[in-house]
Amino acid sequence: MNWNKEQPFQALALTGGGYRGLFTAHALDVIEKKIGEPIGRRFDLVCGTSIGGIVALAVAFEIPMEKVVKVFMEDGEKIFPPERRAANARFEKWDLYTHLDKARYDSKPLRDAITKLVPADALLKDAVHPLAIPAVNVTQGIPQVFKTRHKQEWERDWKFKAVDVALATAAAPTFFELAEIGNNLYADGGLFANAPDLIALHEAEYFFQVPIDCFRLLSVGTTTKSYSLSHSTGRDFGIRDWMQDQRLFSVMISSQQQFVEQLVAHRLKNQYLRIDHEPSNEQTSDLGLDLASVAAQKTLMGLSEKLVTDILGTKLLPYLDHKPQLKIYRGE
Repeated sequence: MNWNKEQPFQALALTGGGYRGLFTAHALDVIEKKIGEPIGRRFDLVCGTSIGGIVALAVAFEIPMEKVVKVFMEDGEKIFPPERRAANARFEKWDLYTHLDKARYDSKPLRDAITKLVPADALLKDAVHPLAIPAVNVTQGIPQVFKTRHKQEWERDWKFKAVDVALATAAAPTFFELAEIGNNLYADGGLFANAPDLIALHEAEYFFQVPIDCFRLLSVGTTTKSYSLSHSTGRDFGIRDWMQDQRLFSVMISSQQQFVEQLVAHRLKNQYLRIDHEPSNEQTSDLGLDLASVAAQKTLMGLSEKLVTDILGTKLLPYLDHKPQLKIYRGE
């Protein structure tokens, strides 16, 4: 394979962010309607974390993004029942006690939604396009990236079920139980790579020796808002303070994502395009990792559609005219 500036190695990186992944799915749906075919056919590699990993699997299996959006909208409140969300401030102590020794949400509705997109018995080897999906192997205490067999010597991950990999990358602590594949337990890949942009870059540079000026990356976010605290909140935070309004996760996701975006932007310069939108303070109340209300759906879809249509005929054009070279090895 010969990657060059005219025919670069092009990757798609999809950020985690709970139900806000509807933003990602709808953005890709708008693009698919523009190009008239599955978006996976325009990328050498698709990376995704958590909800972004689920969308990435759909991309790699050529599931129409319109269907992904439909499933997210129909199943959102089955996955995240409103009555299971954190109670208001008046009942914070009771809510913390209730979920002291169990995950907030049942994983079955999430599994059911995933299998509406990818068959329950489908393996990673059945993907049409190359994939890289991070999770944390908590049995071994290491980060792990599940991959299709886009290098012949890789002998393990392609035998795993796609739904199991999806549950592993999306097993957010306190939200869902740990996922199990074989004899190993996994937690959400967002713990170390919520924005998998660097994984995509490393995959190209290290495993395929792609020069930095021959690599191009399209990254799609989930309306992650920069998270900051006022001095009035104080300094002596306990468990309840950090868990209030998903504060701990918001700090982790926001700071990690901004750092990755800065590093990748420095390295790739104009070969990097990030599609994301920081919501206003008023919109933030409609958006949450586990908020799947009608208001959330309308806000997420409205933001993504406006953002993508603004650049369809300009910044996005080079990404939509790409013919990928990287293939999945199909031999046994």
